[in-house]
Amino acid sequence: MKYVNWIVLGAVVAVSGCQTTTSTSTKAATNDRIVVSESKYDAEKAAQSRLALGLKYIEAGYMERAKQNLVKAYEHNPDLPDVLYGLGYYYQAVYEYDKADRYYREALDEAPNNPDYLNAYGAFLCESKKEYSEGIKYFLEAIAKPDYTSVGETYENAGFCSMNAKQFTQAEEYFEKALTLNPNLNKSLYGLASVHYQKGNAKRAEDYLYRFEGRTKPTANSLLLGYKVAMETGRRGSMQSYGEKLMQLFPNSRQATEYLNIR
Repeated sequence: MKYVNWIVLGAVVAVSGCQTTTSTSTKAATNDRIVVSESKYDAEKAAQSRLALGLKYIEAGYMERAKQNLVKAYEHNPDLPDVLYGLGYYYQAVYEYDKADRYYREALDEAPNNPDYLNAYGAFLCESKKEYSEGIKYFLEAIAKPDYTSVGETYENAGFCSMNAKQFTQAEEYFEKALTLNPNLNKSLYGLASVHYQKGNAKRAEDYLYRFEGRTKPTANSLLLGYKVAMETGRRGSMQSYGEKLMQLFPNSRQATEYLNIR
């Protein structure tokens, strides 16, 4: 299972309005159509505009332009936590993990109680650095914040992190908590199916997988798991169905290669 497919990074940072204003006469127009007023230069507003644009470029896959805008955001306001977080996310996306770690930590230094940053840094530690126990620690810190509203999603993250650490009983507990808080977290159903398969209970895995399939579109992971579960339960028709669908929908995936090797 490719863990990053499931992880909730919270990559889109909320862009706040102007708060800090300094008076400067300047005018700048760019290819990204960001114009700074001649009469006022607002460092925070300029930084937030560049940050928002940089994150959009990351999501679109234009990494050079993303970096240009994020660096400009940093030049406008190097202490703004959202900017530091955005740079961490960028460097994570381009696999420069040491730089990503640095900027995530700087964001947390500026805003140590921000649960979104705690969740994102936990995801980074689990997915990119494979530091599972440390990542889970940050997830649980985020969950403990009284004003945090994405608790279910963060329990789900902790579940997949625990699965990667092969702590299946702990993963099961986190997925169940996630679904108790938010029954619409379909990925946690897949997580529980995978946990029970790993624990040798193919029948329970099958039950959770059916629930997952009834709510959302199949993924390469869920189809491969379905094939394995069907193989364990002796359902040859289901084996064929899962295998054919995997090859039809995701022929070039790692999961398709694994299927071809085990069928």
